Amino acid sequence: MAESEEELARLTTKLEKTAARYGIGISAEKTKLMTNSVDPIAPRIMVAGKELETVQQFKYLGAIINVEGSKAEILARAAHASAALENLKPSGETKTSLAKLR
Repeated sequence: MAESEEELARLTTKLEKTAARYGIGISAEKTKLMTNSVDPIAPRIMVAGKELETVQQFKYLGAIINVEGSKAEILARAAHASAALENLKPSGETKTSLAKLR
């Protein structure tokens, strides 16, 4: 969540770089963008050189989220997903660990 288009662009770039360190790619086709600004805006956020689609609602971890939103639910589910991701290791460490197991 960001408070401006510029902040969202920075966060998206940071996420893309961090994901790459773990060997994960972000699909621009599967990643959607939703704003809940009082003033209508049309942000242009890019992932892998492709502009993200802006939507009015989306499904996140089984819940339908729309422009009226459910910030508390989103934050709780994001915290749960973040906790699971903390158990992952960067791809280089994972490959090393797997090689040791063989």
